[in-house]
Amino acid sequence: MSGTEKSAIVLLSGGLDSTVCLWWAKKEPYKRVVCLTFLYGSKEEKVLKTVAKKLGELAEVSQHEFLTLDFLADFARRTNSALIQGSSTTLPHPTAQELEDFNKSQASAKAVWIPGRNLLFLAIAAAYAETLKGKVDIITGFNLEEGTTFPDNTQEFIDDFTRAASRGILKAHVQIISPLAKLNKAAIIKLGKKLATPFEYSNSCYEPRGLDVAGRPIHCAHCESCQRRKRGFKESAVPDPTIYTPISRNEK
Repeated sequence: MSGTEKSAIVLLSGGLDSTVCLWWAKKEPYKRVVCLTFLYGSKEEKVLKTVAKKLGELAEVSQHEFLTLDFLADFARRTNSALIQGSSTTLPHPTAQELEDFNKSQASAKAVWIPGRNLLFLAIAAAYAETLKGKVDIITGFNLEEGTTFPDNTQEFIDDFTRAASRGILKAHVQIISPLAKLNKAAIIKLGKKLATPFEYSNSCYEPRGLDVAGRPIHCAHCESCQRRKRGFKESAVPDPTIYTPISRNEK
């Protein structure tokens, strides 16, 4: 079956990686591109909703679904994930030098872990694929850099889920596609530039400071995700359009 007969579901978090994936999907010969955005009580949720909606509009997607997962928010509160609103766990603020420290990265991953998040997202996307029918590619932003600390960002995870989905889906043929699987953040940004991705409207921050008057997210500059974003732009030599407003000492 040719690409023009396929549909694409982009899991759009509004982050840099999923945004590049959306613009990648736009360039592919899909007959339609739809987005799924999941809401589960994260500290970035208010900004996420606005950013994801804006990106979907800019990409002129065929359909954009916002799915609220209250049960996942409850699970994450019970495990006290640092990403969830009201959590008593402090968000990790590693230095740029500490990003390469494996032990610190592991500790950071555990602090922000959401129970079964990617497993659930892919399962829901696979179920949604049945409403589209035919051949459906589920596009994720899993990448090499995050795959070193998060086991659900690896090619092995993608392969295992694809096999499971083939037995759990009846009215569609699902394949998980991760265009960024072998790329670090700098390489992702270089690809995004080639695709004319509107980086300025994507949000990487775990706890963004809101939006500016143009609707662009304001990043804290300190959380691990911000640090990786900043390093990626620096290493790629692509000008960084991100707005950073550091958290004051009184806000920490």
